[in-house]
Parts: sequence; structure tokens; C-alpha cells
Amino acid sequence: MNRRTVFVLFVLVLGLTLLQGCAAKTAHRAQAGPLGTAAAGEEEAIPEDETYPDSLETVNRGIFAFNDGFITHMFSPVDTVYTGFFPQDVRNGFGNFYRNLGYPVRLVNALLQLRLDKVAKETASFALNTVFGVGGLFNVTRNMPGLQSSPEDFSQTLAFYGLGSGTYVVLPFLGSTTVRDVVGTVADSFLHPLSLITPDSARYALIGHDKANTASANLPAYKTLKEESFDHYTSMKDVYFQYRRGLEQE
Repeated sequence: MNRRTVFVLFVLVLGLTLLQGCAAKTAHRAQAGPLGTAAAGEEEAIPEDETYPDSLETVNRGIFAFNDGFITHMFSPVDTVYTGFFPQDVRNGFGNFYRNLGYPVRLVNALLQLRLDKVAKETASFALNTVFGVGGLFNVTRNMPGLQSSPEDFSQTLAFYGLGSGTYVVLPFLGSTTVRDVVGTVADSFLHPLSLITPDSARYALIGHDKANTASANLPAYKTLKEESFDHYTSMKDVYFQYRRGLEQE
């Protein structure tokens, strides 16, 4: 893989990551409805004192519009080809594999938060999925309630020790985040096994496929949120903060 190909792949990865953030949040709330409502047609109650810091709103909205255009005009056509080539079951298998591979990130952060219950659940789930799920391609613990736990990352660890989220930020291609989440994402990248892959071309290819597959799975949720929102920007921001704060409380 030459340098030009690696560069193109890297740019694509950045774009696809935008979708990962929004759909993970929406998927987490899927049982309640496409917009995180308590039930179809009902609005989820939000505490009156709930605040979502957004000191960069003017700049954020401009970047958000750019990102939305990228999703609409560039990623969606690519996704049509991708989903047509790989059946749903195969794409699910890819997702299972990459999630299983991220075990070290969840383990270390659970340890840092002194969540020994999550350490045990994550370890047991990783072992079973690796051995009986063909390296994690099959999520054999999916229907085992005793082995389910919310994901842990370094941003949650920082929150555990009292560090606030900081202002909301929309990054070009990367999408919704906060100052604390940016720091957490960088820290977690050093723990992920994909960071150890050599040569660089292989590492970029695997990371690119992971992000592309996740983005593809989340694109319908993103479109639903956009269609049902009066103000897409505000809806995305609210869903992002509600999801992240929900994780901190689990």
C-alpha cells in the first residue's frame, strides 16, 4: 500500500468516525425510541438544571454542517456499496470481532475506576467470545445477562475522579465530542491492540475497516435522528451528552 493510498484511507477513516459517535449514542437508546424517547410519541424528561456547555456553538454549527454534507453526499453512496457487498450477518461478525479486540481498553479503565465487577464480566466475556466465538466473530455472551456491562473508557475514568467534561466540540470529520473525551480517546488509543499492528499500512487498513463497519451500522440511526429533529445540531448535542452522562452513572 503506497503513501497516497494510506492518506486516502486515513481521510476516509476520519469521516467515518463521525457516524460512530452519533449512532453509538442512538443505539444505546434504541429500546426507548429513535430519539431516545421513553416511548413512541413521548418526550424523555430532562432535568431542568441539566446543562450542556457549548461555548463554541457558532464555530461548532459551521463544522457540523460541513460534516453532515460529507455524510450525505460522500459516505452514504459508499455505504450503499459496502452493505450490498457484505451481508448483515457478516458485518455483525466484523463488529463483534473489533469489540472483542478492544478488551484491554475496557479492562484497564474498569480497574482504574475500581469496578471489579466489570473487570470480572469483561474478562469472562472476552474469554468465552475468543474461545467459543472464533476469535470474537460470534458474540456468544450476547444473551448472558450476567456478563453484560457498559463500556469503559478513559474519559469515564477521568469523570470518575471528578474531571468535568469541558465544552462541547464538533471536530471536522470526527464529529461530536468534548474536551475531556478528546483526551480520553487519545489515551485509549495507546491501549488498543490495533496500535501494535505492523506495518503501518496493515494497521491503517484494520482501523479503517473497523470505523467503516461501525459507521455503516450507525448510518440509519443518524438519518432517523436527522429526519425527526427540528434542530439537528441541538438534537445531536443533547443525545451525545445524555449518552455520555448515562455511561458515567452506570
